[in-house]
Amino acid sequence: MTEPFYGQPTSGLKTKAIKGATVNIVAQFVGIAVQTIGVVILARLLKPRDFGLVAMVTAFSLWLSNFGVNGFTEYIIQKQEVRKEEINSIFWLHLLVATILSVVFVFFGFLLVGFYSEPALSGIAAAMTASFIFQALSTSPIALLKREMRFTGIAIAELISVVLSVLLAVAAAFLGSGYWAVVTRQLTAPAVMMLGAWFLCRWRPGGPLRLAGALPALKYAVQVYLNFTLGFLMRGADKVLLGKFHGSVLLGNYDRAYHIFSMPAAQIVTPLHSVALATLSRLKHDREKFSSYFSRAVTLVAFPGTLVALGLTVSARDLVQLLLGPNWVEAGRVVMAFGPGVVADLLFATHSWLHLSLGTPNRWLRWNLIASIVTLTAFLIAAPFGAVAMATAYSIKGYILILPGIWYAGRPIQLRLRQVIGCLRTYFLSAAVVGVSWLSLSGHWLPLKTLVTGLSPLSRILLASCVTTVLYVAIVVLLERGFRSIRDILSLIPHILSRSEPSS
Repeated sequence: MTEPFYGQPTSGLKTKAIKGATVNIVAQFVGIAVQTIGVVILARLLKPRDFGLVAMVTAFSLWLSNFGVNGFTEYIIQKQEVRKEEINSIFWLHLLVATILSVVFVFFGFLLVGFYSEPALSGIAAAMTASFIFQALSTSPIALLKREMRFTGIAIAELISVVLSVLLAVAAAFLGSGYWAVVTRQLTAPAVMMLGAWFLCRWRPGGPLRLAGALPALKYAVQVYLNFTLGFLMRGADKVLLGKFHGSVLLGNYDRAYHIFSMPAAQIVTPLHSVALATLSRLKHDREKFSSYFSRAVTLVAFPGTLVALGLTVSARDLVQLLLGPNWVEAGRVVMAFGPGVVADLLFATHSWLHLSLGTPNRWLRWNLIASIVTLTAFLIAAPFGAVAMATAYSIKGYILILPGIWYAGRPIQLRLRQVIGCLRTYFLSAAVVGVSWLSLSGHWLPLKTLVTGLSPLSRILLASCVTTVLYVAIVVLLERGFRSIRDILSLIPHILSRSEPSS
């Protein structure tokens, strides 16, 4: 019998998980800073229409290019034993499917031209197919690295990909390439990640595709991808509807506002996803440890996540003016409407950790069908009223779906949510009190209004951030009658500073 190609490391699991999460978050923080600088520069070199044109294509291309990336990755990470022959079959099958989808998408580009009445879309669509191949080539090695909990190398590769994508996009914009600068940015990141994955991973594919060896992974991947498809279509539905109702200029404003809104998710939840999946997969046979880990992970996301949502809401207009310039006033109003939904988006994303680690993508699909109906209904109601209404609908639907989503995902392991609900209530109430008070006083109380009006956008952001942070933490401490949330954050430090490294 063929020996397992990779097992699952279990020693020092808590420290590995915390160190992996910390490395990912730090790398994401630096990456977000680089992306923000890139956004500032590109927003001044390009027009809203340039971003809108590319958004019309990526609303579809990102969906197709992620087949297998979402599915094969999770299958490889969570499986108890993975054999070399199985990895080989998954790799070749993924590459075959990606090639077919690339050809299909070239022809789909001509349909986009007819739908949006924008001739440039066919060329953009043809160029974006390169990302299909890049991601297919990198999925298996990256999944194996994540399975081994070698998150440091992945984080460095992701950071390099972000930096190079921004540099090349800015260079293209300076040369007057218009929307092609945005396309350059979209393609550079997956290309660099592909090179990094092959450099870091010792595995190499061998032999032809054996479909029988890939069928279990394909079944799992299709179920996960159907879930991803529903989620992605719902995330892209708002942009499709706004583009159809209002055109590329309004969509460009909405797209930049959505980018600013989505950065906290990239900063907090995205780097935690693989770490949480790798850890929970090893604990799924111990209900108490599994429930404890998940509940604590959610509360550790909620405490800073709610603060981020508060800060983004009260500083939205100044932040957009500082980052994007005076031509993006509408985007500032959209970011303010998105702001309260940041924490809802962060917390709702954690329910996927449960489905994937427990190996229940079929239950995830049933839930996503319900969530998609709620989301699409909200978007259809909001679309005729513009970008601010759409962002408001996005935020509201997030709050509607959080607890039902986590409850349903945790039923197979009888997950208890009492502690999570208590913490969320404290954080939400604290942020609501501080946010409403600050917006009311800064807009209507004459001494504060005069002070704020006389400051620069950066100074207003710093003032609002400092005041709201202090008040938020103070109210949380009062409601908890102690420093539990702060102690939970501080308790991570010894694990972060540990010198132990994940085994390779």
